[in-house]
Amino acid sequence: MTKKDIIVLGGYPGSGKSTVKKILAEKLGYKSFSAGDFSRELAQKKGMSLEELNKYIVTEGEELDHLIDEEQQRIEKEENNYVVDAHIGFHFIPSGFKVFLMIPVETSAERIFNDREAPVRVNSGDSMQSYEESLERTKKRIENHKLRYKKHYGINVYDISQFDLIIDNSEMKAEAVAGEIIAAFNKWRVL
Repeated sequence: MTKKDIIVLGGYPGSGKSTVKKILAEKLGYKSFSAGDFSRELAQKKGMSLEELNKYIVTEGEELDHLIDEEQQRIEKEENNYVVDAHIGFHFIPSGFKVFLMIPVETSAERIFNDREAPVRVNSGDSMQSYEESLERTKKRIENHKLRYKKHYGINVYDISQFDLIIDNSEMKAEAVAGEIIAAFNKWRVL
C-alpha cells in the first residue's frame, strides 16, 4: 500500500485528539477532519446530547455512522496532507500514519470535566456536574465505542496493535505530543 501524508489520530475520549489535531494541522499546513466535531454537529441538529446520539447510533441509527465513514473514505481516496481525528480512522485510512493517544480513564474523565464549560460541550448538551459523573459517562462512552464498532465493523478501536505510534500523553502537553508525532511521522514517511 502506498503511504499518504495523512496523520490519523485515535485514542480514548479526553486524550487530546482534537487539540493535537489542530496543532498538527497548523504546524504542517494540512487540512483536518474531526469525527467528534461532526458527531456533535449531528447531535445538535437532532436535538440530542452526544451521549444520546451515541446510544441511538448503537441501537438504530447506524446510518449516521456511515456519514462519518463516507467522509473518511473520501479522504483516503482523494486527499493528501490531512490530519484526521477519528476513533475508527485507522480502519478507513490505512495509508495514513496512525497514532493512538493513550490515557487512563480517570485522567480522561478529569480532562473532560475540566473542559465542561467549553462551547463545544455546552452546545452539544454534553456538560457534567461532577467529576464522578464525568467518570461514569466516560466509562459508558468507551463501552459504547467498543460495542458500536464491534457490532458495525467487527473491530476494537482501542486495540493499539493497529497503530504505528502509541503515545501516553497523560502527563504531556499537547505541543510536546504534536512534536513527537511529527518526528515519528517524518521517519515513517521515508521508510
